[in-house]
Amino acid sequence: MEHTWAVLRCQTRRETLAERAVSARGVETYLPWITTGGEGGAAKPLFPGYLFTKLSDGSDDLLRVRSAPGVAYVLPRAGVPALLPQPFIDRIREQEREHAAGGRSPAFARGDRVVVVSGPFKWAEGLFDRTLTPAGRVRILLELVHGTAAIQLDALALRQASERTFQRGTAA
Repeated sequence: MEHTWAVLRCQTRRETLAERAVSARGVETYLPWITTGGEGGAAKPLFPGYLFTKLSDGSDDLLRVRSAPGVAYVLPRAGVPALLPQPFIDRIREQEREHAAGGRSPAFARGDRVVVVSGPFKWAEGLFDRTLTPAGRVRILLELVHGTAAIQLDALALRQASERTFQRGTAA
């Protein structure tokens, strides 16, 4: 049986209630957590208001999940649920473990060329600007067609750009 992951929109601050309710209905869930503020910091959901659930092909998992306490709806709200592949969830779990273990990406210096390796800007190349928080939020500058844009993301989403990376359509 093949499994895929759906995203559930939870009621406000009800992620853990929804997670317990969906699990009680026999469906696997995943609620990623992040600790803020360093040692002894508070744990909070990585994606506030959202929960992942693993659906089995040919099962009634989706019907059982939709009506669970704490669940508002399955994404997208109307239409066929958007299903995520297992490697997507595996990568989030990996980053969650690295963060919990205090693992950070290699330290970057201002002006270092970096490549985004996950998220909506995957494969974009830019310049490292600065670290914003001890939890690993950083700012990079992306070179776009009409100028430069500063974006914030987790340092784990970056790697050092190599000689083989492309810049503006030509080899570096």
